[in-house]
Amino acid sequence: MGQTPHGLHSYDITYPNGTTNLVTVPFYLTTDRINASLSSINAGFSVANSWYHSLAVTVRRPINHGLEVLVNYTYAKALDDDMVSGAFGTFYGGNPILNPNNIKGEYGRSDIDMRERFIGTVLWRPEIMLGNKFMKQGLDGFTFSGTATESTGFPIVASMSGTVAGGADGNIYGGAMSSGSGAPTTGRPPEIQRNSQPGPGFRNIDFRVTREIPIHNKMSMQFIGEAFNLMNHPIDSSVNSTFATYYGPTSSSCTESGTVPAGSTFYGCIKPYSPSSPSGAFGVRTGTNSVLYGPRQIQLSVKFNF
Repeated sequence: MGQTPHGLHSYDITYPNGTTNLVTVPFYLTTDRINASLSSINAGFSVANSWYHSLAVTVRRPINHGLEVLVNYTYAKALDDDMVSGAFGTFYGGNPILNPNNIKGEYGRSDIDMRERFIGTVLWRPEIMLGNKFMKQGLDGFTFSGTATESTGFPIVASMSGTVAGGADGNIYGGAMSSGSGAPTTGRPPEIQRNSQPGPGFRNIDFRVTREIPIHNKMSMQFIGEAFNLMNHPIDSSVNSTFATYYGPTSSSCTESGTVPAGSTFYGCIKPYSPSSPSGAFGVRTGTNSVLYGPRQIQLSVKFNF
């Protein structure tokens, strides 16, 4: 925005712990624009900063006596001042800045911050040299392999329903807009830090069994059985992200709880979102992944080598 706001608005904000406070913030008016006849001009500035730290650990047991193990673990933290939102944003972030004159107030987890990730693979080709030929023939020739993947989730980009009207743009400061459409946007709830709400992680196990049967000379048959997402864990691809609701000052759901400072206007209430059913609550799954990590799939195949 780059301009000094000349409005002053007060809101009753209910925090996650249940307390309600009257909060007064500067409000950007339409008359604060250099040219009030213009609705919005998108301009990009390289002002955001990002920080990334990580620890990566790899443990490997090279194949020996038919057994190989490889384990990778990463602990990381990605923080920034914001990621530009909208289709034309550099990183396609989801958080409009709450106060355009306070970018430092957006400091928090990156939209792509994944704290922990574990990947383990095991391959076992039995080499049981027993006197019992039935036991030997029953296991030798098989290969068992599997991969386990588990990670924490990305933060939920929390949103707020309702429209704060009367400002140069949107949200409680009147200064938030979508970099994709240029239109005002309500933006994130002001009572929580940006990206402070953890999203669901995922776990997945893939398993494979093969059996090699020699036929003659260089000819052989290979029987293959594969299971993807063996335990059929649901992989969440999206969740409900509405965290709070804005009610205008004339709404029956909004009552002024404190004394508004001189020069300010009481402009409404922000309360926890109350869905019509439990399935609509914040953080509840709305979709599952059906592409890379989908529901359990089993595949059987035969290969003839010659």
